[in-house]
Amino acid sequence: MKKISLLFTFSVLVSFLSIAQNTVSTLPSNIAFDHQVVQQTNDEDGSVTTTYYFTVNGDYAMAKRTVPGEGVTTILYTKDGQMCTVDEENKTITIMTMPKLVGEGAQMGKAIAEKINKKPLPKDAAEKITVTKTGKTKNICGYTAYEYEIKNEGGSSSWWYAKVDFDPVKIYTMGAGNSATAIKLQGDDALKNNPAAIPVLNKNFLWAEAEASGKKGMETKSISKTAYSFSTAGYTIKSFVHKGLKDVLKAKIKSLK
Repeated sequence: MKKISLLFTFSVLVSFLSIAQNTVSTLPSNIAFDHQVVQQTNDEDGSVTTTYYFTVNGDYAMAKRTVPGEGVTTILYTKDGQMCTVDEENKTITIMTMPKLVGEGAQMGKAIAEKINKKPLPKDAAEKITVTKTGKTKNICGYTAYEYEIKNEGGSSSWWYAKVDFDPVKIYTMGAGNSATAIKLQGDDALKNNPAAIPVLNKNFLWAEAEASGKKGMETKSISKTAYSFSTAGYTIKSFVHKGLKDVLKAKIKSLK
């Protein structure tokens, strides 16, 4: 399930990157969120809890991921299409255009592998997968959720998407684009039979649950209104919006010296 999610999320990012217009992000002094979602992922290594915060119009979203023994990782997604890593301990916010870095990272990895092998890498065979809306619904945390059956060579699983009253699209595109951008992707063949594209192409769809063989790989614990706000006052802003992966890596190495 994790492999499917990562692979298909990447294809959504590629599609968004081709049409989304990114600008230099200017962070406001305070961001007030309207809704909070708590989700839990479960696998053989244990459970991880992520708390999401959303504005109603989808301009901003924040994710706080809590891993037992490792602490909290905070990510902020902006209305200008950037992803910001928030270091609360050192009071720094690093702004990046994530789809650009992901794309460059894939190209860099491919070039290194081909150099080592001294020949082009073979193309991966396209995974056969089908996505079918079953017509079944259920209530998840007070919202109607719709079931989609995902089938591939490894078996089948049920993914549930809740129709909510706020826009969560930012967390599915690493900050790139918005719901207006998604409309332009409705006929994109690359997104057909792509479960990661469902909450992008359907306005106000939240991926709420994933289940296979009677086990929930992901589940939503709560959806509620919130008065949480995030203040950027006192933070040092580092922008890598117009810089590539090499620049980010150089800056990271320099900070470790």
